[in-house]
Amino acid sequence: MKELIEYIEGKLPISNEILSELKARVVEKNLVKGEIILSENSAKKIQIFVASGCLRSFYKTENGKDHTLQFAIKNWWISDYITLFKEENTLLSIESLSHSKVMIIRKDHLEQLYVKYPEFEVIQRKNLENRVTALQKRILGLLTLTAKEKYQQFVEDYAIFEKVIPNYQIASFLGITPESLSRVRKEIANS
Repeated sequence: MKELIEYIEGKLPISNEILSELKARVVEKNLVKGEIILSENSAKKIQIFVASGCLRSFYKTENGKDHTLQFAIKNWWISDYITLFKEENTLLSIESLSHSKVMIIRKDHLEQLYVKYPEFEVIQRKNLENRVTALQKRILGLLTLTAKEKYQQFVEDYAIFEKVIPNYQIASFLGITPESLSRVRKEIANS
């Protein structure tokens, strides 16, 4: 819980009252590698704060192919935003790619905090703005960057986890095949 408190305090002072409310509403959980924290077709509306480790959200097609949408590392938030904001079950699953520590807060609890502490809503709005910005940049990158440029951007954003994340998940995130990822890595190593 201290990681979430430190994160929030970096944006605004936290009163004892807010701290008490957070402790009552946030669930701290330690995840093992491969653990699924949110499964597709779930009605759970949760936001997940990553205190340590690395998580990914992904969509699995009917033929079983994974499409990685997002990775989340320390001090990042992750969720299935369609489910969070619409009356739909989850399309995505979220799994831990390493031993991870997360803080989970249900949407209804978050909404109660917003009503009681409007300054907390401002923080979460800024977090959402950052997420939307990152997703838009990611989409533009998928549309315009070469495989090499996509990989170089990935390494810049996720350097500490690049060796932890399996190649097929990196390739899925980049929108390329694992074979293309191997070629890109060889090309970079030889240059």
